[in-house]
Amino acid sequence: MSQHNHAKLVELAKLLKLPMLAGYNQYISKEANFADNLLQLLEMEVLEKERRGIQRRTKVAGFPVIHTLDTFEFSSYRLPKLRKEDVFQLAECHYIHEKRNVLAIGNSGTGKTFMAIALGLEAIRRGYTVRFRRASDLVNQMSEAQNERQLSRYIKAINNCQVLVIDELGYLNFDLQGASLLFQVFAARYEVSSTIITTNLEFSKWPAFLGNDQAMTNALVDRLIHRAEILNMNGISYRLKDAKGELNLSNA
Repeated sequence: MSQHNHAKLVELAKLLKLPMLAGYNQYISKEANFADNLLQLLEMEVLEKERRGIQRRTKVAGFPVIHTLDTFEFSSYRLPKLRKEDVFQLAECHYIHEKRNVLAIGNSGTGKTFMAIALGLEAIRRGYTVRFRRASDLVNQMSEAQNERQLSRYIKAINNCQVLVIDELGYLNFDLQGASLLFQVFAARYEVSSTIITTNLEFSKWPAFLGNDQAMTNALVDRLIHRAEILNMNGISYRLKDAKGELNLSNA
């Protein structure tokens, strides 16, 4: 290929956002025919596009840290009610297609946030859009949007994803206004999109942090648990276990 044609090919490849084609000299084989080389380049472009898409969707999701399922500590001793096979079935993301929710319930320090992030990443890898919010941050952002008369726009924006992860629901109490704002998000997603929730409280204790409004709490819980997958993550806190380990080492 002449120098002029090479430069033109690289220019066109960049315009088409085909980086593998732009650097074709690095990837083609002189022993292979044209069709085989072209096929290899196209396969590499697909993989690169998928990689960039995962990177972009992960950034937009807003995870505080990155956790993956292959690094989660599944232990029948620490988490006796959590079934590994149930978690990996969720990782296949059928619940998203079926517009069902996932609730991880358990005491503090058992890996609920870790699990929610890991499931969110699995969804991203399969092409779904995800957003992550702590419950308290979500309510604060909605309150600010309401004060600026932008609440409808905010709810539409936060719900413009296939999976919404709401972390630490129940750790802080909300007044009736805050509880009502949360209800609006859940109601808008009901049977439309999937939500992953982590909470440290069983359902019977939810009225205490939702403005003590039993009727609204019942309506909220009904929407969340309808056809939902519930992960029982009550068990031994890994933070407590690590602290005990450090204490034993220091006393050795």
